[in-house]
Amino acid sequence: MRNHRKWIVLPLALLLAGSLMAQPRTVEPETEQEEFPDLQRTEALQEANILDAYTRLGELGWLVQMAQQDRRLQQLEEENPLNFEYTFRYIKFTPRNTYIRYVKEDPQFLLNTFGPTEQILNQIKEKVELAKTINVPAEAVTLDKGRDGIELTQYDFIYSNDPDQRRAIGSRRKSLTLFFDRTNNQADTAQQLQLSMVVTKIVENDFRRGVSDTELIIDPAPLDPKDDIQMSDILILHRYNQKPTNVILLGLMHNTSTNPHRLEFKQEFYVKLLDHFFRLYRLVANYASKDDNDYNEEVLQKLEQSMSY
Repeated sequence: MRNHRKWIVLPLALLLAGSLMAQPRTVEPETEQEEFPDLQRTEALQEANILDAYTRLGELGWLVQMAQQDRRLQQLEEENPLNFEYTFRYIKFTPRNTYIRYVKEDPQFLLNTFGPTEQILNQIKEKVELAKTINVPAEAVTLDKGRDGIELTQYDFIYSNDPDQRRAIGSRRKSLTLFFDRTNNQADTAQQLQLSMVVTKIVENDFRRGVSDTELIIDPAPLDPKDDIQMSDILILHRYNQKPTNVILLGLMHNTSTNPHRLEFKQEFYVKLLDHFFRLYRLVANYASKDDNDYNEEVLQKLEQSMSY
């Protein structure tokens, strides 16, 4: 687990540190394709791996409805603490050092630690417009559709190296939120959910040093069949302490022999993060399915016992 944290956090931190510095020149997609074809092919392979991870994560939409029902039951339990009917939960177990919750898409909820919401949305809009001027495919990002989502968070503590005592001096956490669109609105049919946005958040707080470091990664169209943007529309937001937020559009990063930033992001960080969270989500799904099946078996046993008299 400790090694895993290193390859999740360190590559992203190094990537952001390099990307936030002034780029030597504007990204030129056609030139990169001509001069560095091997890098572009490797990048395309990583995009295929990312798409495969998205496809697998997109099959877990049924967990959203469970988490939504659990949120409703929790609220009812708080209002009626003596009614044990509301203590039931669909999702009871999660892997160690994780928690899961239902969330609703809202720009203020997504951007609440990065400064004034309108200001950040304007920065995002400026990056998208800049991309269009240099033929980097990108579309306007919408964060106010009110989509239903599920957020799985993994957390850990930062400990000091004091010789006399092991002290917790901070915390770190990373989360992967899956937002889904409903593909049918008929009340008498089963709801079909399609993965339509993926949001990653990484937060590190060192209380002793007074340091807070936050990154937010948004893929606004992970499985859009009409999306020919090739993941260039992925957004990366970074804020250090209370300094102004930096907004990076992945398509504006270079992928050259001296600055292979897009490839590093996809190969060394993002695909590994998605695979890691898919395993965590699958554990949650297996726990939920097993608990539901155990309950069904218990009911069936009671029904069978009723036939003994």
